[in-house]
Amino acid sequence: MSENNAPLSRREFLKLASLLPLSLLVPRQWFQGVTPAGDRPNILVLVFDAWSAENISLYGYPRRTTPNIERLAESAIVYHNHHAGGHFTTPGTASLLTGTTPWQHRAFKHNDRVAASKVQHNIFHAFADYHRVAYTHNPLANTLLKQFLADIEQHYPWQYLYLESDRLVTTLFKNDLDTALIGWRRAMKRLDAGHAYTLYLSQIYENIKKRHLAGLLPQFPRDIPNYNGLGLNYFTLEEGIDWLAGLAGGLPQPFLGYFHFLPPHDPYNTRREFVDAFAGDGYSPVEKPLHPLDQTIEPQRMRRNHRWYDEFILYVDAEFARLFDILENSGLLENTWLVVTSDHGEMFERGILGHIMPVFHQPISHIPLMIFPPGQRERVDIYDRTFAVDLLPTLLHLSGNPIPDWTEGSVLPPFAPNPPADRDLTTLQVEGYYADGSVAQATLMLIRGNYKIMWYFGYEQLEDKEFIELYDLAADPGERHNLYPQRRDLAEPMLATLREKLDALNNAG
Repeated sequence: MSENNAPLSRREFLKLASLLPLSLLVPRQWFQGVTPAGDRPNILVLVFDAWSAENISLYGYPRRTTPNIERLAESAIVYHNHHAGGHFTTPGTASLLTGTTPWQHRAFKHNDRVAASKVQHNIFHAFADYHRVAYTHNPLANTLLKQFLADIEQHYPWQYLYLESDRLVTTLFKNDLDTALIGWRRAMKRLDAGHAYTLYLSQIYENIKKRHLAGLLPQFPRDIPNYNGLGLNYFTLEEGIDWLAGLAGGLPQPFLGYFHFLPPHDPYNTRREFVDAFAGDGYSPVEKPLHPLDQTIEPQRMRRNHRWYDEFILYVDAEFARLFDILENSGLLENTWLVVTSDHGEMFERGILGHIMPVFHQPISHIPLMIFPPGQRERVDIYDRTFAVDLLPTLLHLSGNPIPDWTEGSVLPPFAPNPPADRDLTTLQVEGYYADGSVAQATLMLIRGNYKIMWYFGYEQLEDKEFIELYDLAADPGERHNLYPQRRDLAEPMLATLREKLDALNNAG
């Protein structure tokens, strides 16, 4: 980056800020009373948002979207049949953080919170003897983290790593957040000493932002990555990775770290070297039947977004590999369990684009999970069906902590002392309620053995307000042939289970 476009350094900013009565206060003491890790391992959980396993070459996807992860996976446990707890961030992240399904945590809708009675049922509370730190780019996930603040020593607001937001101080003082916020409140909000420099400093900051963003645009021809394509809240994954790499080395041990980055969530604004990496490669996804809840997306737009998404995954792959190498070279991974996963997937088929529609087809449900044990030098592949709710009890087991009885998950193989028998995996998405509080519109999903059923009801687009899909995932992993009309004998016991669970949900209030 040229000198003209370089962002203002912290030292330069302090010279400007000397006009203000900023107090040199000691930051809040996060680290008091924390002892070295000893034999207790650190836990580092990385979530990359909206990352479908169906688009990852490590799992057999034809486009080579994860060349670096394929290399790194030679020292990992790779889970090939892992499923999300929901179809978008709120239920998916809530399931991961609580070890419970939406049937229990009740975080169904946009920006919902976990049920008030379940607030202490979370991974941070379960790791009470660890130093706990968390950050997410995603404001929906941040709503959940804020709900768990009593159990998190070190929480960073979601705007913290954004290049352009309404958080001037958190952007400029990432390493001295407490001091900066206190000084800013005194100088700008309370007008200490009778002076206000808000307008002056804001203008300086606006110029800094414009210069910095202009300097980044050549690196991101499709626009700088941002939240939901609103032209605001820009960020780069590079900055997040650099920040995390620096932060992790200084954390008191043992620590539990949860870091949830937005890529490859849309908009799919990949870095220059990955733009058009798959253009003209001849890849053509298998056509799937249109869904009754389809969005009427033009096929050309669907294909373009599908390719752009794959090229955005290349960006994630490169930056994760860079982080891994930094952590490995620092020696941190010698006593740290590193987990890489997602909150949900992304869809480019059946007339549905993204993950906003309440469906649980494989591109949405099937997500990556890789666990890198300390010191492991060989790859282990797990093909058992696993679920997002399994991560919490597994990490507790690995750290020697007790597993609470409220979790619905099981310890993952190969760590389970007594591997569970094949079990049902079930989730739901509630879209509407009757006046009495019972569910009026929802999608319910159940996987039993090789079969997966999805039951939709209450949607205006559906004939008779109901639609049912049944697939044999072993014979038809692409879910192209709906067996429900011919195999109601298989469907009815599964539907009976879902009806029973729905009745219990409605009766619970």
